[in-house]
Amino acid sequence: MENYDWESIVERLTKLLRLQTPPVAMKWIKTEEELQSIPKVRIHKKHLPPCTIVGHAAQYNWTSACKSENVHANYCRGINGMFERDEKWYSGEIFNGVWFNNLEAAKAHNLALNCVPPEYIAVVASPLTAGRIEPDVCVLYMSPAQAFMLLSGYQFEDYKKLNFTFVGESTCSDSWGKTFLTGEPSMSLPCYADKKFAGMGENELRLTFSPQDLVRAVNGLEGLSKNGLRYPIASYSLTSDILEGLPQSYLEF
Repeated sequence: MENYDWESIVERLTKLLRLQTPPVAMKWIKTEEELQSIPKVRIHKKHLPPCTIVGHAAQYNWTSACKSENVHANYCRGINGMFERDEKWYSGEIFNGVWFNNLEAAKAHNLALNCVPPEYIAVVASPLTAGRIEPDVCVLYMSPAQAFMLLSGYQFEDYKKLNFTFVGESTCSDSWGKTFLTGEPSMSLPCYADKKFAGMGENELRLTFSPQDLVRAVNGLEGLSKNGLRYPIASYSLTSDILEGLPQSYLEF
């Protein structure tokens, strides 16, 4: 695995996007020995889901672990790689009459989820700059304008159309679950649990990247900045002539 100077990368990213919430590293853990070897890792006795420990890292700068026994239900364990999904898991019964009006819709939801393979005993979240874990996935919380610029940075050198999913409740599936499985960036809305248990802000989006793709996006952001495309995006009045705010190349097409 390539080693990155995350302090330098995050410093560049923070300067370019004026980030208020520091990026988070997530790593899935297979053995108790591996977990215990992580410096300053907090191992909890209370019930909490993986999204909560990401909040710990983002808001408190903790290196925090979520073990299988911390998770309240097999549903959440199954998405996050700590339970072998079975017929009951896929039945959808957990959300029937809750998020969905019938069992068929609830079952279809569970079948659509991106789930980490059931090979792990825990997941750990830590500030990306702490250097305590090598990230499988990098997690960022940001505003829509910041997200737009960062994803545009990802496309700057090597264009690729990005597609994002919405499964409903369980944004962990749409975000780090998808990136873990596919390696592709994801942008997702905070779900009900993210707001209730993970402390996500009212106007935040969650972006997830593989480590190499986050570096690619930051490099692209710097290229955009050199072209005059920067955050914050300078706003024109709704009653202004927009021609003064456009590059010359726009006027030729």
